[in-house]
Amino acid sequence: MARLAHPDHDSRALSLDADALARAVLSFCADGPDALMFAALKGTQSASLLLALLAAPSSGSPPAWLDDQDRIDTMVGKADTELDRFFIVGAARWGRRPDARGLERFHAALSRWRERLSTLSVHAWETLADRFTFHGGQWIIGPGSPYWPGQLDDLAIRSDWAPPLCLWGMGNPATLVTCDEPIAVVGSRDVNDYGRFVARSVGLQAARHGHLVVSGGAKGADAAAHWGALAAREEREGADDPEHAGRTVAVFAGGVERRGPSCNFRLFDAMLTAQGALISEMPPGTIPEARRFLLRNRIIAAMAGVIVVAQARHRSGALNTATWATEMNRTLVAAPGDIDEPYNTGCNRLVHDGKAVLLASATDISEICHPEHTPYLLGTAHDEPSDDDESNGDTTITVEDPLQAMMLTAIRSLGREHIVCTMDTVIARIRDRYPGKVIGIAAAQRALAALEAAEVIVMDADGTIGVTRRCGTRAMPEEHISVQHPL
Repeated sequence: MARLAHPDHDSRALSLDADALARAVLSFCADGPDALMFAALKGTQSASLLLALLAAPSSGSPPAWLDDQDRIDTMVGKADTELDRFFIVGAARWGRRPDARGLERFHAALSRWRERLSTLSVHAWETLADRFTFHGGQWIIGPGSPYWPGQLDDLAIRSDWAPPLCLWGMGNPATLVTCDEPIAVVGSRDVNDYGRFVARSVGLQAARHGHLVVSGGAKGADAAAHWGALAAREEREGADDPEHAGRTVAVFAGGVERRGPSCNFRLFDAMLTAQGALISEMPPGTIPEARRFLLRNRIIAAMAGVIVVAQARHRSGALNTATWATEMNRTLVAAPGDIDEPYNTGCNRLVHDGKAVLLASATDISEICHPEHTPYLLGTAHDEPSDDDESNGDTTITVEDPLQAMMLTAIRSLGREHIVCTMDTVIARIRDRYPGKVIGIAAAQRALAALEAAEVIVMDADGTIGVTRRCGTRAMPEEHISVQHPL
């Protein structure tokens, strides 16, 4: 098992498992979000199996490091037939029924994927791990990781979209799940002083209230928002409680090691030092071409519960992020500006057309955010001290049990999607995300009872389950940084 850490900014290491590495290789093969690849993966429900079937014609025996070897051994001899079957099954699970033309497109995609796969030493774990972690400088997480932002699953609500297969990153991966509904701040690169003021103020106020601030790391509005969030942390450092301030994440269009622009290098270093994160869906070595920025924008929109457009011209790329936000039913907010300034045309148009809520204040954003909270750290849930709390001290609840952590993640996922949450739907969600995982009814009941006793969840008389305000966790303790699922 490879242990990977960035020596300058994160001394804690992430373990790289077979699923994460297989997803990394598949992402490399797809060379960007690919609905055909995502459908095939929904069919196999195993990145290892899909990779083995793709590699079968040229690699002989399947790579020994892959998971699912029993399934692989029974299918690898008829790889193309199984790939067709899994593609059709996956498309059906996604609400599509591919016709003959759809299969033709899938076969053409297979050829492209296999051509790119042929450039890799697919059997050599260490070689692949070194390449796809940029010599140990980047971590990789997939949907099975406790650090995966579950909001990204919303990118699958339409069958012509595709969520990332995995994420690459630097910094603290736990930062990605420190807030239920992060605040994204976007805008033009050439904002004026007013636009910079709005972006920085929103970032500052959001982080002061414990919210995660997401943007794209570009100059202009993005940089101002990131700096605003960092300023909130600096304020808290003076009071010796920096972890009460929200963190900030930048999403890049190319490989994380190709982050830019260079004028923001100091910003990126400051973000990493302040427990932030730099992420991308693209593997190391990917050049941030123009087309990739528009695709990157969907990740910014998906990660956030509220997207604030600080300032945008009529044809600003920030408006593309706004479009993604409305498609995913996110709250879209735009800062108004002087009607005779071209800098403000895009924002004014969003408000005029009823697509965005008007940002009434850059210094009081309570109306557009969810309630103030302390950033959630994995394995902890925070509540507000009550008058009858005799200890008047630490109110942290630790959820260390792996099954409890898994069920809590499923409960929160169902809640975000407004699906009625019962023990049955929780178990179904876990089985859907972790195929082959068997959870007994008695074990599930014990786990839910323990979560309820810890006041992390509430179970009503009709069997529905809700998360309490005390709950701020997704999974296991933060010091156990591992992309492997705890079970």
